[in-house]
Amino acid sequence: MGGASTTGGGDPTEGGSRARGVARRVVLLSIGDELLAGDIVDTNAPWLATLCAERGHRVVAQATTGDRVDEIERAAHRARDDGDLLLITGGLGPTADDLTRDGVAFAFGLALEERPELIDEQVARLKGRVLTPGARRQAEMPVGARVLSNPRGTAPGFMVQVDQLTVAVMPGVPSEMKAMALALFDEIIGQGELQPPRRLQAAGLSESEAGHRLGELMDPAAAGCRVGITVSLGRMTITVRGEHAAAMDAAADEAARRLGDAVYSRTKQTLAECCVSLLTERGLTVSCAESCTGGLLAGAITEVPGSSVVFKQGAVTYANEIKEALLGVPAELLAQWGAVSEPVALAMAEGQLRVSGADVALAVTGIAGPGGGSAEKPVGTVYFALADSAGSVARMVSWPGSREDIRGRSVNLALDLLRRRLQG
Repeated sequence: MGGASTTGGGDPTEGGSRARGVARRVVLLSIGDELLAGDIVDTNAPWLATLCAERGHRVVAQATTGDRVDEIERAAHRARDDGDLLLITGGLGPTADDLTRDGVAFAFGLALEERPELIDEQVARLKGRVLTPGARRQAEMPVGARVLSNPRGTAPGFMVQVDQLTVAVMPGVPSEMKAMALALFDEIIGQGELQPPRRLQAAGLSESEAGHRLGELMDPAAAGCRVGITVSLGRMTITVRGEHAAAMDAAADEAARRLGDAVYSRTKQTLAECCVSLLTERGLTVSCAESCTGGLLAGAITEVPGSSVVFKQGAVTYANEIKEALLGVPAELLAQWGAVSEPVALAMAEGQLRVSGADVALAVTGIAGPGGGSAEKPVGTVYFALADSAGSVARMVSWPGSREDIRGRSVNLALDLLRRRLQG
């Protein structure tokens, strides 16, 4: 069974109890051939890394391995050298390639046993349907393991204590893993002693301009902590990491001062969430008229819980004749300036404001590519407009990137235009 020195299943509750107030050195292990092949993107590891940081623990290593017992065994053994908390996701389902429990048991010399209470749960959930051998396998746990309940799925997780290493194994389905991980940290692992990072969310600045404004704050020797910038599709996260709360708070406050109205949140709030919150506070409604973004802007807003109070209507007006028929964009305007132009963007926003009866309307029209560009209007040219009772404003950008990037950045720029208007 791998020849590992082990205390057996141990008492995982005892291991968790000792961890309260202690910063754990965490190793993340994602399991699945589909991850190695690139068939799907691993979103579990980044989410867990953020959770660990917020709970005062340090991620020291991260790995991905395939659905083979020997590969899982080797990866689990490496974790013993790197950390004292191993978080594993994936491979707990009912199919033949779900071998995580086998790999963990083999790595640490633990036998697997069928847990009658888990069989009873499976039978109750099936409501008279046949319990398949695969589903029955989900009731197998390493001897001495603590069961981690799964309120959103059928595969329970488990936790074992092996010498000084706590091993927690969770499903790979993100919604199931997240619910289980939150309960794990709340009830067992606890809050570590490390300072959680401070974060600022910003938009409307380039990375170079933000770096210029932050200046010496990005020098750890000067700031007494580490200040970094991450950019994604026009949104920016400024993260402050360190060991001393006072220095981190001071750096975050100074960064917010220097970046000014580019900062829209000091939490993990998204731009869409910020806009919905501002609209709700002011008792206003919004509508969208979209061309190149194809409904992504309306989708971003309506993805926010509670957006039904503030969102009135979305119109995807791809074709020129639809811009004319639905929004009242004059045909001569389209003929003179073309669909991708400031006059048409303004007419789309004003038309949507009139048609929908909303308090504010946004419009987006552009060339997302990969074809359709010209020397005068290359791929990446996008016009934005906003209309409300105070009047209309427009903006044009031209940026490189894939179709996906251009559309994503366009959504964020339109949201930032709305955010700034609402904040005056």
